[in-house]
Amino acid sequence: MTDLRRLRVVLALFFLALAVPTAALIREAYQRLQWESFHQHQLLAEEFTARVEQRLAELMAVEDARPFTEYSYFNLVLPHSGAVLQRSPLANLPPANAVPGLVGHFQVDEQGALSVPFEPPADSDTLQTGLSADERRARQALAARLRDILASNRLLGAAPTLAKDVEKRAQTRLAPMDVGAYAPRPAPDTRSDQAQQEFDKLNAPKAAAPGAGAAPSSQSLGRVADLKLEQNFQGAPVMAEAASADAASTAPARQALRKERSALPALSDESKQKKHGRNAQGKDGARIHTFESEIDRFNSSLLASGELVLFRNGWRDGQRYVQGLVIDREQFLKTLVSTPFRASALAGSSRLVVARHGEVLLRADGDTARDYGRATTLRGTLLYQGRLSAPFNDFELIFSVTELPAGPGTKVIGWLALVLALVLGGGLWLALRLGTRQLALARQQQDFIAAVSHELKTPLTSIRMYGEMLREGWAPEGKRQEYYQFIHDEAERLTRLINNVLNLARMTRNELKVDLREVTVGELMDLVRSKLESVVQHAARRYSLDCPTALHAARVEVDLDCFTQVLLNLVDNALKFTDTGSGADSAIEVAVRAGDAHHVEFTVRDFGPGIAKEQMSRIFALFYRGENALTRATAGTGIGLALVKRLVEVMGGEVTVTNREPGAEFCVRLPRRDN
Repeated sequence: MTDLRRLRVVLALFFLALAVPTAALIREAYQRLQWESFHQHQLLAEEFTARVEQRLAELMAVEDARPFTEYSYFNLVLPHSGAVLQRSPLANLPPANAVPGLVGHFQVDEQGALSVPFEPPADSDTLQTGLSADERRARQALAARLRDILASNRLLGAAPTLAKDVEKRAQTRLAPMDVGAYAPRPAPDTRSDQAQQEFDKLNAPKAAAPGAGAAPSSQSLGRVADLKLEQNFQGAPVMAEAASADAASTAPARQALRKERSALPALSDESKQKKHGRNAQGKDGARIHTFESEIDRFNSSLLASGELVLFRNGWRDGQRYVQGLVIDREQFLKTLVSTPFRASALAGSSRLVVARHGEVLLRADGDTARDYGRATTLRGTLLYQGRLSAPFNDFELIFSVTELPAGPGTKVIGWLALVLALVLGGGLWLALRLGTRQLALARQQQDFIAAVSHELKTPLTSIRMYGEMLREGWAPEGKRQEYYQFIHDEAERLTRLINNVLNLARMTRNELKVDLREVTVGELMDLVRSKLESVVQHAARRYSLDCPTALHAARVEVDLDCFTQVLLNLVDNALKFTDTGSGADSAIEVAVRAGDAHHVEFTVRDFGPGIAKEQMSRIFALFYRGENALTRATAGTGIGLALVKRLVEVMGGEVTVTNREPGAEFCVRLPRRDN
């Protein structure tokens, strides 16, 4: 057991010496592939953010390019022949190149009064505006919605205006509406430019986002901190540009986008015309007011009611105007972000969150039903975080991993790891099995040497003892013949043992050769009869030999020495495992019978305890001895039955064993040659 335990320890250490570096190498390769997949999706997220920014830039380029005058319902075109009055492009519903989710454009003057470019002046008639009465009422309803949104967010000093809208709707018999929603609010106790001050607050530098414990606003879906995104993966992004974007967004300096020279129809109030600009006469008799305007860039903010507002300052004749547009936030983000994301390659591997000041405004989950070989260990890891450009620099796109697809080489590495595991494990198992067998064989060989030494020592000692007695004349005259016979029998026993050992050596080296010749069964029985009688009588046992007369002429092809050794080994084995106290009529039965038309069977039966079923397949193994009381009490080398099996096979036959009641029976079947 010590040698076996030492073998197991050595093989276990060898296994660890191979398995640990191999596992580390495979793990490193797998992580590399995982990182490559992560990096590829990170690039996809960066590209998606760039596409969103490009689309926003296209929309803002259109809005930035709008002249100051487009926020009025009527515009003047000044060809060489004179001024021509026409409707503003923003008067169309919806306007061309409209921003997704657009509610409407607006303009707030320094008095806090609101005008919308799609609502014609109250004193304009239907023919002049080209609108039907129903279309005019629809536009007025949309204007009322805009006024309510801006007023509810304190961006208008327009409570009286809302009351006027309700009265106007009643006069024009519009469809019923919620009058309470547009009821006059108490006039605030502030200056007349309160609305523009509120716009200034929207554009003021933002305070630091509250901590994770702060409650989200009403339009928020939670906080980014609540997502608990992991950044411990080697590819987790660190967005340095976010800090610079924050710094840029807090810059107080105003940067004008452009200056332009514009014209509008002159105001009806002559005093205002003289105060704020020059008047001219148009081609159609309309008075024209020309002026220079300075326009700032757009800013964005999120209203308390949830809408997104884009606004800019316009300066006309020293007066400030706020121009902008109100956008439905959900529709805007869905069209520009959510829908394209779900159609992108990122949809199956990541989740997109749109956040502003740490608050989640949109969650876009991808198609997790896609069939990927998934690496779920990175689930919840931050994939990419990008801040949009001005005027949306308060908005962030945050991508996190849901089900990261395996890299293209992951399956190869997986199969390689499986093959290596099978080869390594199987090889070590085979090595352990082979080593165990070799150790068992070594022990059996040691037992064999001890047994052979004992088997050789016993007859040699007997021969030497009786020989010395005969030489010295100590044996009485009547005992001499008996002593000579005893010496002869022990010599025969020694010869059989030596033959077994020699044949074992030849068999081990595959040098076992036989001289086959055809003989009759009768001749074989006459050849072995005397030897069998000598063996049985020496053991003080009884035996019987039965060979039917009909089989005497049957011919078989055998090696005479090998056949004799086979029968003697079987009889010797039967003698060892037959109890001397058995009450059977015969201790050993040797018989010849016709197995079938093509074979002759030679059987040797004992009346011992028989052979256990689990040992019947192993008794012909080299050095094997069954474990029972008789085995432990008898001597033996464990090579007799192994030689029997090998010698019979060399002669073209087969040997089997069957349990009888009582005892066991060995049967040697040899092919007949007289058919």
